[in-house]
Amino acid sequence: MKAIIICVSVHHGNTKKVARAMAEVLGAEVLGPEEVEVERLQDYDLIGFGSGIYFERPHRRVLSFVEKLPALEGKGAFIFSTRGAGPA
Repeated sequence: MKAIIICVSVHHGNTKKVARAMAEVLGAEVLGPEEVEVERLQDYDLIGFGSGIYFERPHRRVLSFVEKLPALEGKGAFIFSTRGAGPA
């Protein structure tokens, strides 16, 4: 199974750490949305999307990327998110 994880990790790098841990198990590539050639997504069986949560939403770079995607029939997909919290 060929897999890719597309993620945005901007502040502390936690989202990328989680993506890399999953990628190790899946044998996946980890790329940012700006590094992905949309046409190449047909080559993958599983496509993951990850982002930190900002103002209760995924990062705008991930949302913008997903909104522009063509239909990808027959592909497995997943999403994940990370978030930090202020002091307890």
